[in-house]
Amino acid sequence: MKTHAIIVAAGLGKRFGSSHKVFIEIKGKPIFIWSIEPFENVEKIDYIWIVTRKEMFEKVKYYLQKFNIKKAKKIIEGGKERQDSVYNALKSLPQDTDIVLIHDAARPFVKKELVQEVLNSLSKSVDGVVPGVCLTDTVKWIKKNNLIGGTLNRGILRAIQTPQAFWYKKLVSAYENAYKEGFYGTDDASLIERVGGKVIAINGSQDNIKITTKEDLDKMEDLVDKPMEVFKFIRIGIGYDSHRFAEGRKLIIGGVEIPYEKGLSGHSDADILTHAIIDALLGSAGLGDIGKHFPDTDPAYRDISSLILLEKTLELLKFNNVEPLWIDCTIFAEKPKMSPYIPEMLKNFKKYGININIKAKTNEQMGFIGRQEGIAAQAVCLSKILKI
Repeated sequence: MKTHAIIVAAGLGKRFGSSHKVFIEIKGKPIFIWSIEPFENVEKIDYIWIVTRKEMFEKVKYYLQKFNIKKAKKIIEGGKERQDSVYNALKSLPQDTDIVLIHDAARPFVKKELVQEVLNSLSKSVDGVVPGVCLTDTVKWIKKNNLIGGTLNRGILRAIQTPQAFWYKKLVSAYENAYKEGFYGTDDASLIERVGGKVIAINGSQDNIKITTKEDLDKMEDLVDKPMEVFKFIRIGIGYDSHRFAEGRKLIIGGVEIPYEKGLSGHSDADILTHAIIDALLGSAGLGDIGKHFPDTDPAYRDISSLILLEKTLELLKFNNVEPLWIDCTIFAEKPKMSPYIPEMLKNFKKYGININIKAKTNEQMGFIGRQEGIAAQAVCLSKILKI
């Protein structure tokens, strides 16, 4: 199956006020390269064809080489209108092309995942696939003299984006029909629709914005910086706990009572795994450690189930607008073997809405763990700050 992508970068940028719109650099990279890279990284796409104005050919070649765009097959001269530019590219594609994707270079935040989803949704039962997003504003149609004619049902409306995917021969046929009848559409799908073709819409992305005005550049810069902004709301906490073995005690780890000749010494039930998790949770919220909130000098916590302490800790995080996202932890024990009990431990923690992974390892007969003097556990917690 031969699949080609056409990137349209031949616009005059009338509303933007500059014909060099897609060549403006954001973070050292021109907008049209931002748009091309996701297609470069989709395995199903064989080649990329760039449509631009003739005077920009050398500039495009320079950037393609600089940013190592290996799938770029050919640079094609654009036409008077967008439709003319796309048609020039369609005529240049090899005749054994099966699928063609068309994308506007002015949409630099298209994601690889969206490109793949558009491709995967194109089946023999449809002629084309377009991504679209729901409208959030009320939409009205206007009559003469700005008189409101009525309110449209936004529930059935979509703002359509690119990339759009089509069966190559069907799209070429639709283009030829449009030119025969002097029709110019606002997107490629409209040419398929007018000849009775079947086009389906899939969910697009609100981030897949089109750079139309200079104000849109500010949005683009915000989106470029967006991944770094996320780190303002992310916290990581680390927890560790260890206890000696003791006669006459139950061995409780992860809220599970494990049959063994000894238990662990401690003020509470000495559940080292749950203690490590509590410390990781508190650390991710910047709230100190387990000893600060549940001191071993307080009789109220003698022999208490550590799962109760965990529940109190989660309430404390919620009060402080902290949401734990993921916890990864490891139990270190020479004996007894922990793996048979991990599924039950996972069930215990998931009751509290915790997303968690539990591993178990020996210490290769080294140190206090290797000498079977005690057991240890460590945990790492990733949390999100809901409000700063």
